[in-house]
Amino acid sequence: MIVTTASAAAAVILGPHGERIRLRCLARRSMLSSACESFDHLRLSPGAHHVIPGQAEAETVLYLLRGSLLVGQATDEPDHLAVDGDLLLARRATSLHLDAGPLGAELLALTLAAPRRAAAARDALARRRAERRTRP
Repeated sequence: MIVTTASAAAAVILGPHGERIRLRCLARRSMLSSACESFDHLRLSPGAHHVIPGQAEAETVLYLLRGSLLVGQATDEPDHLAVDGDLLLARRATSLHLDAGPLGAELLALTLAAPRRAAAARDALARRRAERRTRP
């Protein structure tokens, strides 16, 4: 189990008009033995804009804890207004453009390896374990 406290350091990104984005990493792939690539806690000040880049072999899940935010994509799909308690899933390789509402937004972002990559990682781990057992 990984435990993070409120005193853990967070990166603060300042926007061109004074808006702030606080980003704290709760876990990264090297800390976990699962399909999880990263688990982040974000706080966006009112009107802040943040981009979560898409990864070819990963999907992103967003859970909005507080506030509201407009979630857009670089495609022709319409933007989605997310409010407290909304859970959003972005397809593989989809970049998300987040625009915080008038009261800001607080959310959790979970990036998961796509099933192919997760299966390959499990297979590699099983092979390494089997090799250890067969060594004298």
